[in-house]
Amino acid sequence: MVKKVLGWTYASLIMLFLYAPILVLMLMSFNASRYNALPIEFSMRWYKDLAGNDTLIGAALNSVYIAAATGFICVVLATMLMLWVVQTNSKLKEWINSLVIVPLTIPWLILGLSILLLLSALGLDKNYPVLLIGHVVVSLPYAVLVIRARLQSLDLTINEASASLGANEWTTAFRITLPLLFPAMLAGGFLSFVISFDNFIISYFLIPSGSSTLPIEIYSSIKFGFTPEINAVSTILLAATASVLVIIFFIMRTSLKYIFK
Repeated sequence: MVKKVLGWTYASLIMLFLYAPILVLMLMSFNASRYNALPIEFSMRWYKDLAGNDTLIGAALNSVYIAAATGFICVVLATMLMLWVVQTNSKLKEWINSLVIVPLTIPWLILGLSILLLLSALGLDKNYPVLLIGHVVVSLPYAVLVIRARLQSLDLTINEASASLGANEWTTAFRITLPLLFPAMLAGGFLSFVISFDNFIISYFLIPSGSSTLPIEIYSSIKFGFTPEINAVSTILLAATASVLVIIFFIMRTSLKYIFK
């Protein structure tokens, strides 16, 4: 009994440590005080102000667009690469498999600065395609790890069985392999989306002049004068993220039932 109580207490403290700051941020988004004074006086003031803050909304939308493109590209690249790795006998596959994960070990500050110096050496200005490439570089390893783990748990002899029954490579890919990988692709894409959306360093180095993303706007807000509208937009994004997680959960559960029924 004592061990059970201690276990629940320990788990509760860990959850409190992890999520208390987020809960405070959400509560303060409904606080009428600009300076987060207590006690909390409920108000929707900051959400109304946010609706008229085109700069903050534009930065948030930029982050969503960049992160969505990054997530999609990472899923496509990671899926193609991992399928090639498990099906080829090339001696290069172990090197490639390892090199894709290397960006995880390189500080983002170094990566961002390196890409910026490369642009400067080529005589190019900062632009969105290069920004997207930078986000893909730092997000791709996460999608690769998720999809690789899924592939390693699959019995790929099912592809040989499909071929023996007369299915061609495209039919096998779209009717068997990709449905089996779909939960991992979804998880890898969402993880890449989150990594890209939250990325400040790469965006700071590579975003074109006159443009911004939400992390950069938050940094600027804190640097030059914090506004509780940041709390409001952060709360909206947290709610949207939670909703997406719920949707992904049901999609994954449905897809797995369909595959293994």
